[in-house]
Amino acid sequence: MYSKILQENRKVWMSAPGNTSTFSDPQKIIPVLYVLDGDAHFYSTVGIVQQLSQANGNGILPEMLVVGIENSNRLRDLSPSADPANRNPFLDFISTELMPYVERNYKAAPYKILIGHSLGGLTAIDILCHYPDMFNAYIAIDPSMWYNQEKHLKSAMAKLPGLKLNGKGLYMATANTMPVGMTLAKLKTDRSEETRHIRSILAFDKFLKGHTNGMHYAQKFYEQETHNSLPMLATYDGLRHIFHYYPFKASEKDFADSTALIATRLKAHYTRISRELGYANAAPEFFVQYLGQDALSKKHLKKAGALFLLNVESYPNSSSVYSDYADYFLATGDTSQALAQYKKSLQLKPDASTQRKLDALNRKNNVILNTEQLQKYAGNYLLEAFNLMMQLTIRDGKLWAIVPGQADSELVPLSEHVFTVRGKESYEISFEMKGDEPVKFTSVQPNGTFVALYRGK
Repeated sequence: MYSKILQENRKVWMSAPGNTSTFSDPQKIIPVLYVLDGDAHFYSTVGIVQQLSQANGNGILPEMLVVGIENSNRLRDLSPSADPANRNPFLDFISTELMPYVERNYKAAPYKILIGHSLGGLTAIDILCHYPDMFNAYIAIDPSMWYNQEKHLKSAMAKLPGLKLNGKGLYMATANTMPVGMTLAKLKTDRSEETRHIRSILAFDKFLKGHTNGMHYAQKFYEQETHNSLPMLATYDGLRHIFHYYPFKASEKDFADSTALIATRLKAHYTRISRELGYANAAPEFFVQYLGQDALSKKHLKKAGALFLLNVESYPNSSSVYSDYADYFLATGDTSQALAQYKKSLQLKPDASTQRKLDALNRKNNVILNTEQLQKYAGNYLLEAFNLMMQLTIRDGKLWAIVPGQADSELVPLSEHVFTVRGKESYEISFEMKGDEPVKFTSVQPNGTFVALYRGK
């Protein structure tokens, strides 16, 4: 993109999560992660974000846009201005050209993070201290606090005490740049130029711990990492630090529990996430759907209803949430609500499966067969797959299936010659007739399709 401020073309690297998301939501807005020295750190950062927000069902981080900012003149771009009132034009490029471009062309949320390494880390600290509203959170990786005779270190220390940093986040990572034989204990009294880099970072860390001013701050020393090997590990740890509140932990107990507690927990959890990020967030539709369908299969109806209602409230424009909610009402016997929810789902998006459910429910509500009509289906049948005789019989004006070794099942008419099984989902029994006498019936059910041949009364 061309920068009028810098009067040059700037190369920017972009990654949007829709490219790899299993459950892409084109309407969802997401945080933006800006990466300095983008050409060096883009791929590793994208990999970390994708792994922790999508892969293997992870929800440790939110999905994010990753924006890598490549340098054309690194020293010029990443050297903080000596006068904060007259800031580096590179920062104006980011705030008045790049950020608006991202917000115009992508589903960007207002929550923004900056990652910088070395001089980029110094730039991140400089922005935090002098222009804190540019970003919500910062990861400074082995920042060059020594630069320019520690002038920017001193400036940051002077500025920090007067700032209100509630809601901000900072993670500072420190590499082991000490010479052989030097230790952290010896470093306290060392004044050599060789250790100035790490000493300046640790001095800033010591100062920060007394002046966080509401900021969520942490610093970590990586004894086994050099200045150049640190960025990927620090990016991983830094993002985990910033989004420490984000993961929702579901246990085996949550799946076994039949109450609506998990729906209440999910609502409270994402209310906090919304507060932290500054915009509305909801539990992922597919995750709540999975929990609800699991509860429905276990007959935990109160739990299923609460979860499906949560999805209806969170995703009112999704057709599937109403179909799920209809399944819940059908399981409770509330056919009028089930019909209404299936219709609402189909209004939003035609779907063959939902239409079949609606048609079956309409037929079920309208079809009534008397004893004489049901009598023609009664008789003995041979289940071919098992070479097993079974019986259909009339009892109290209803058609019942009697299979040895199983509980008796009531067959409920959906239409002429088509039945379902009361209390069971996805069962359809179709009779092939010759005049008024059956030839066979075919039962389509979740565990397969079975044929039973008529063997007479």
